[in-house]
Amino acid sequence: MGNKSALKYSNIKANDTTASAGSPFWADKNAHRKSLFKNVMKQVWRWTKIVIFLFMMLMGLWGCFQTMVDPTVAQNSVIGHGLEFGFPYASTGDYRFDLQMAAGANQYNTLTFQWSISGVGSNSPFYAFFVWPAAAIVTLFMLATKSWWGGMNALLAIFLLLLFIRILTMAISLKSTFQNEKMTELQGQIAEINAKYKNANDPQSKQMKQQEIMNLYNKHNVKPFAAFEQMFLTLPIFLIIYRVVTIVRPIKVTVLFNIWNFAASPLTQIFNNFLDGGWTYIFFLILVIASQIFSMKMPQLFARKRSRSASTASDAGKQQYKKTQRTQNIFMIVMCVIVAFSAVGVGVYWFLNSLFTVAQAWIMHVLITKKKTKDKQSGARLVNFDI
Repeated sequence: MGNKSALKYSNIKANDTTASAGSPFWADKNAHRKSLFKNVMKQVWRWTKIVIFLFMMLMGLWGCFQTMVDPTVAQNSVIGHGLEFGFPYASTGDYRFDLQMAAGANQYNTLTFQWSISGVGSNSPFYAFFVWPAAAIVTLFMLATKSWWGGMNALLAIFLLLLFIRILTMAISLKSTFQNEKMTELQGQIAEINAKYKNANDPQSKQMKQQEIMNLYNKHNVKPFAAFEQMFLTLPIFLIIYRVVTIVRPIKVTVLFNIWNFAASPLTQIFNNFLDGGWTYIFFLILVIASQIFSMKMPQLFARKRSRSASTASDAGKQQYKKTQRTQNIFMIVMCVIVAFSAVGVGVYWFLNSLFTVAQAWIMHVLITKKKTKDKQSGARLVNFDI
């Protein structure tokens, strides 16, 4: 009789869809739904990020090719030449903000607040979605602060624009930023693996090398392809700021601290006008180049401070690490050459961007250090509890 009752009871429990078999009464009956909803939202966010990154990459490539091949967006440091953004003629009564073609100009196109686009065409999504709004914000800010001394309004306008873009992109790519910091920590171990298989050219050794690197990534929960997220965002950001500082009329006429002309090329000023103030651009180049070097070295120093994995132990590993650093140094030299030949406004962007890069590296260093400390404390508590 007892067996029959037990059988009936088990059948009832098995067919009861409102309760989880074997679960205590205090268990969350909606746990499955919550888990399903969480997974769905995770996939939605994942594909949203993919769409955003692809769109940003497409816009970056669009802007890059258009800048190179389209004569209507050509850059010119002389006022009234090239592509310029500002107010229609006689709108403000200030030549720094009102667009007008210079006498004898053979190529001139404008972007105005009325969307009166001459030559550029409204069929350019890069200029419509990115350059125009950014340029409008910068121009309005500079108009409201046009009485500031020494072009400080231009400096602050670029700073605020870059701050807004960096915060927005950092929020989107926060996970990939952490991944990049982790990969920096593992540079020493990767150099050791590369040194181990330095002279191994057979397919089996190459496969073993790749397997060791992947095992290292898996051990530290690092996704190597996450670094591409930064690449998808970096190109459009650079092009947006680059076009803003080269086409916005009030920026073109700015002379920072009454010394450095935003529209002038430092190298051109040094060689052509050395005695007539061109020598001051040497200090500008030193300032910008030093900030670039500092911003590239600081993340590595923070990584070494966080983990010994960022350094190498063997002589072969050190040689391989130096080889990697040599590649980064070449990239740094190329950046310095670009700064020297570009307009001062572009150099100001690189300087401010370096400051943001250092600040971001420091923030990541603090967050990762706190997380590691918290994980160690949690592990210690678990060990004590087990004992």
